[in-house]
Amino acid sequence: MINATDPIPVLTDFVDDETVEAPATDETERLLVELEAQLTTTINEHTDELVHNACRDLEALLLEHVSDRLRADLPALVATVIDEHFRGSRRPN
Repeated sequence: MINATDPIPVLTDFVDDETVEAPATDETERLLVELEAQLTTTINEHTDELVHNACRDLEALLLEHVSDRLRADLPALVATVIDEHFRGSRRPN
């Protein structure tokens, strides 16, 4: 029979604040910090690679575009310069 004067058991009476869980939490925290650092480094390196590749692709595309425009405009440009030189305004020497 339970005596009315017996204290009511409390969970904290049975659980020690200094349990084995604390080192596991510290270890988990350390592993999470390491994982975060590794993920950050890997993502930054991959982003760098993608940006550099995109810059090279854009540079190649721009060079091709400029070359195509020059190839298309060059005959008219040469004709204009020749025409101005031989038939255009006579410049005093």
